[in-house]
Amino acid sequence: MLLKSRLLCTAALGLLLLAQTANASSPEEDTTKTSCIQRAQWVSPKDLSLLSPTALLKKAAAQKVVLLGEFHPDEVHHRWQLQTLTQLYAHNPNMVLGFEMFPRWTQPILDRWVRGELSEKEFLKQTNWDTSWKYDADMYLPLFHFARTNRLPMIALNVHRDLIRKVAQDGWDVIPDYQREGIETPRAAHPDYIKSLKEVFSQHSHMDEEEKESEDRFNNFVQSQLTWDGAMAQMIAKTQKAGGNPLVVGIMGSGHLTNGYGVPHQLKGLGLNATVLLPWTLGWDCTELVDGYADAVFGLEEMEPKGQDKKPILGVRIEASADKKGVLIEEIVEDSVAEKAGLKKGDLILTAADLATNEPKDLIRIIQQQAHGTWLPLEIQRNGRPLTVVAKFPQLGQ
Repeated sequence: MLLKSRLLCTAALGLLLLAQTANASSPEEDTTKTSCIQRAQWVSPKDLSLLSPTALLKKAAAQKVVLLGEFHPDEVHHRWQLQTLTQLYAHNPNMVLGFEMFPRWTQPILDRWVRGELSEKEFLKQTNWDTSWKYDADMYLPLFHFARTNRLPMIALNVHRDLIRKVAQDGWDVIPDYQREGIETPRAAHPDYIKSLKEVFSQHSHMDEEEKESEDRFNNFVQSQLTWDGAMAQMIAKTQKAGGNPLVVGIMGSGHLTNGYGVPHQLKGLGLNATVLLPWTLGWDCTELVDGYADAVFGLEEMEPKGQDKKPILGVRIEASADKKGVLIEEIVEDSVAEKAGLKKGDLILTAADLATNEPKDLIRIIQQQAHGTWLPLEIQRNGRPLTVVAKFPQLGQ
């Protein structure tokens, strides 16, 4: 999968539950693909010139908004975010942290966490982490503890996924005001963003060809992405302009940030410019680094294979079905257990190991109990037909 496709999917599809590391490169590929950036370097995408870390971060900390991207399943990206946060904080402790990971209704819980009133377990349970965001909480907890330790406000930037789905299905205009969660109509998309979203839209295998050719369906899809971007941008702007002139640092998927199409574009419409800093994994295709990709990128090693303490992962993003009878696969990670088993977007998983999977948490629990090196039979429904698929979880180190 190309880097561009991966980052677009981050924004347009929310990426993938229980995702695996993708895009491992051979030694020969590493020699050519990493020539533009090395580990621990800050580089300007404009001309691939090296940047001074001190000067870059001091200047960024003096701005009103800094946006830090991530590839959600990559724990190395989250370590980089924490490192960058600490450096920004050293220059400007008047900081507020905004997180894509939390919908607006969780704001009182975030406030209680920062005040020290909740344990980790209580915090994750009350925010419905396992069903709302679904990625490994251990990757994010150091960021949450950083906010708590320094008493930095945490802001919930996102909206409930039901709103995004409704917009994707019916369009923004038909959503009544009381269901919009306080969001104003987002700014019109940049033309190049529409082209990028068209590419993502065409890859939706759960839709038939007639749906993919539907202009109305595509327009609704674009509006759903603008709702997502606009919601986060509007909350960032509201926070920054509320008083005290804080540095608002947004933590979110890189697909919302690359080339300035998503959240940065929405922020400009609200009168705010953002400094965009992105992680860059060695081995990614450097032809994607173009002027405007970000203000700066930082070179990082690839994520190491999971250790013995890590649970098996299937490599899918799932959502509950409308009738709560099975979970729907919305996306699949390249080269994952799911892909190798033959699972596809649009498949409905009915059972796993003969246990009903009526909700996402059911499948998550079953997978987390699976041992490395074992097989997991899945009863699925594809295009109305029942099928049996066997997911083969590799031994550790394979």
